[in-house]
Amino acid sequence: MDTGEALCDPLRGHTDSVESVAFSPDGHRIVSGSRDYTVRVWNAETGEALGSPLRGHDSYVWSVAISRDGKRIVSGSADKTIWVWDMETGKAFGSPLQGHTNCVQSVTVSPNGRRIMSGSHDNMIRVWDMETGKALGAPLQGHTHWVQSVTISPDGKRIVSGSLDKTIRVWDIETGEPLGVPLQGHTAPINAVAISSNGNCIASGSDDQAIQVWDMKTGKAMGPPFRGHTGPVRSVAITPDGKRIVSGSSDKTIWVWDLEFLNRHQPTLAMCFSPNPIHALHSTSSFLQHSEILTPSGLNEEGWIIGPEGRLLLWIPLNFYPVVYAPGNTLVIPNNALQLDLNRVAHGTSWHKCRE
Repeated sequence: MDTGEALCDPLRGHTDSVESVAFSPDGHRIVSGSRDYTVRVWNAETGEALGSPLRGHDSYVWSVAISRDGKRIVSGSADKTIWVWDMETGKAFGSPLQGHTNCVQSVTVSPNGRRIMSGSHDNMIRVWDMETGKALGAPLQGHTHWVQSVTISPDGKRIVSGSLDKTIRVWDIETGEPLGVPLQGHTAPINAVAISSNGNCIASGSDDQAIQVWDMKTGKAMGPPFRGHTGPVRSVAITPDGKRIVSGSSDKTIWVWDLEFLNRHQPTLAMCFSPNPIHALHSTSSFLQHSEILTPSGLNEEGWIIGPEGRLLLWIPLNFYPVVYAPGNTLVIPNNALQLDLNRVAHGTSWHKCRE
């Protein structure tokens, strides 16, 4: 997390795209789901495959999850089914879970391991009994387009879902009823949602290339979105300590963001495009004075960074983008990202000092 360096060689064995990965709670194993229709288990230390591929799905495996005790694997597929597997033997528990009428895009397991939640392209979320494989109650309905991502709060009481309808919904797991109104703010389909370990925050990633953080209780956005990716954000996760968000994108990069950046309520007249604060631009110019949290919109199509008042702040050659640090960003992987040292930049009404 600190350096962005790969810890081992790539894990090779799948014969098509890998769509989902999950770490076992003890950190010893990795589970992956692929478009080759299989699920694989890997030794996290050596990178070696453990046993044979888990076969049963008739189409792409879109999502995998692991129970809290590390004993069971759950997989969701484009074949509209969910399978439950024994981590040790690789054998399936009973028959596949059936009920969705379109591909299962996302699966997760409750903290107590008793329930499975699934989101589907039939626009619905379902809750299943882990032991019996039976659906619990009616499907959760409200989204008007495909459900791309589902997750559950650490206390096991709330489900959060993200959809191509550009909204996030929070549900009561016992009643299946939505809690409050949909969370709206993204301007494009939502591909991923995550919940912080304390249950207070939701993070979402979207085709609008942004990561938004939401207050679980109020449903309100916690500050402006994080921007830096140049392609759809496909995956988001929050570190166990709740301090960082990790996002993966179609732009082939992974970004790490400082979640505490949004909690700094004191106004600051600094703008930073580096993980090192000494590289920040400090100013009393008007384009920095009226923004409590300085998050420029990122580069536009011509390479300009737009300031809080919509003014052109500075220009960066497009060949340096997308690997340029953004405000709130602590790491970009690959780790050859461009950092900007703005400490001595002359700007605004101080432009004449550029000759000094």
